[in-house]
Amino acid sequence: MKKHIILIVLIAVTTSVFAQFGGGSGTSVYPYQIYTKSHLEELSDSLLSGNSFADVHFNLMSDISDSLRTPIGKSDFPFNGNFHGQGHNIVLGLDLRDSTQYSSSEYCLFPKLDTSSYLDSLSIIGYIFAGTGFVGHNYGEISNLINNLSVTFSQDEISQYIVSIGSEIHGAGICFINHGIIENCINNCEIHGNIIGGICISNESEVSISNCENNANLLFYNDIYSCSGGGIVNINNNNLGIINDCKNNGDFIFKGNEFSYNMGGVVGLNFGIIKNCTNKGNISGKVSFLGGICGFSQGGEITNCANFGSINGQEYVAGIGLLINQNIIKNCLNSGTISGGNPIGAIAGFMANQDTVSNCLNIGRTDGSAIVDSVNHPTFYLSSNYYDKQMCLSKGIADADISGSAEGKLTTQLTGISPELQAIFGDGWSYAEGRYPIPLGLENDSMALVVATPVYLHFESESEYNHVDSVSKNFTVGVENNVNWEETNGHVSFNDENVTLLTLGIENLIVSLGDYTKKVNISILDTEVLTPQITIEKDISVYPNPTNENLTINLNKNNADRLEIVDITGKLILNTNITKENQTLNISHLNQGIYILRLIENGNIIFTGKIIKEE
Repeated sequence: MKKHIILIVLIAVTTSVFAQFGGGSGTSVYPYQIYTKSHLEELSDSLLSGNSFADVHFNLMSDISDSLRTPIGKSDFPFNGNFHGQGHNIVLGLDLRDSTQYSSSEYCLFPKLDTSSYLDSLSIIGYIFAGTGFVGHNYGEISNLINNLSVTFSQDEISQYIVSIGSEIHGAGICFINHGIIENCINNCEIHGNIIGGICISNESEVSISNCENNANLLFYNDIYSCSGGGIVNINNNNLGIINDCKNNGDFIFKGNEFSYNMGGVVGLNFGIIKNCTNKGNISGKVSFLGGICGFSQGGEITNCANFGSINGQEYVAGIGLLINQNIIKNCLNSGTISGGNPIGAIAGFMANQDTVSNCLNIGRTDGSAIVDSVNHPTFYLSSNYYDKQMCLSKGIADADISGSAEGKLTTQLTGISPELQAIFGDGWSYAEGRYPIPLGLENDSMALVVATPVYLHFESESEYNHVDSVSKNFTVGVENNVNWEETNGHVSFNDENVTLLTLGIENLIVSLGDYTKKVNISILDTEVLTPQITIEKDISVYPNPTNENLTINLNKNNADRLEIVDITGKLILNTNITKENQTLNISHLNQGIYILRLIENGNIIFTGKIIKEE
């Protein structure tokens, strides 16, 4: 009789646990249904009672707008079932200052997902203070998650909290530590802390993070502690860990003056594989080991990646990454400006024992070397790396080019589909007319298409050419892929692909495709002018030229009754009569630039010449 009573009680307890929620039986065909915040709290209570829900399915049936104030379960009581968000939102209101039961690593929606778990198609909104978005420790699979949390606290509140707890704080958009699979996830929430990953803090073991995107800024509090971080992952912590097809679009912002280390647009510290990833974010701060793709790599592999962001650090700065011991960088592109303290390299800032850099392209500017700054070990491999010497004024490695290894080429030699171009870069690139090569796998990326759009500055030979700091001839630009060009300072004019120089000065050329833009700064030192319509006498002299005040016109016994000055666009600036053979004209009121002087006799132009007004 007692056995029957115990069995009935057990059945009743089990039924009270599993027959709750909003209906369903927990199968894949008829999942348990979640409608309210209370249902989520019941799920948490069940986990804390020891039920892991292995192979059990849950469907979120509607948005949950009542703010969830506590995580679902704990690390000691993980979720091992299948939670399908079905595209709905859960509102969070998690503030670690209100709790003593959780650490920042488990202060999130699910502190732990076990090995058979699956979480998908869910968004979170609301706010979180000093925690992680969705998952603390992931041993299962998570996909199609969107973090839309808002930052509702001040920077001072975070600083005060760091001081009060006496230690660093960590932050990540999707997951704290990944031991499983993360794919197709997006972070739109600004992340604050000392150790930060836009998607994940640490990627462990033989696992992958793929097709994920960080769109938010990362704010580092390096006023007390040193910081580290990555736009996707802070640490890719195993030589088989894979970061694949990921994008960072967020900037890194620093609050304080302490040194920070191992900052990367995609990965801060890399021991694994990074491929087909891009960084658009800008990073500038007191940072050592800073890279557009990876801050510091040891025994890692970086292939088919592109950096578009501006990278500026205290020392050890690279467009792609810094290498220490048996690394590979291959088929990578840099278009960002790379600057700071030495060593600086637009591809690799530093190479060491058995490191390889091959088949890479740099089209960005740098304070350091166009390919690699320095090598401190006799065993290294450097081959088939090129830079556009009309865009980048540095040399390939240190102060010199190395033929076939780190070498400058003209823009026309590095664009298009010629067999010669394909031979030097190989099969890891996508080629098309009217643009630079793009690393294979990124050829449909809108930002990659924008940065691959060239400016074709004038050249006469490989040794005689205009470059961005010395432009004196009209030039052309690429117009493929439906890009649009514009200028900001009025020193040039566009007519389709043709660009005419109008006045001296610094011009910002901007090419855009949708919401994506690239800026090319050029310094115009001279301009081309039209051939005079009529030149009757060639011994008329105009001096001094350039001038900032007075201009003398000597007719040398030629006749002229009127003088005109027009700007380079043809607008009439000055019209005056000529009264003597040697006439002096004060032009101090004119703006700095280039003008056209015309002498007229009986309505006919007898002389046309270029004059330069200085400051």
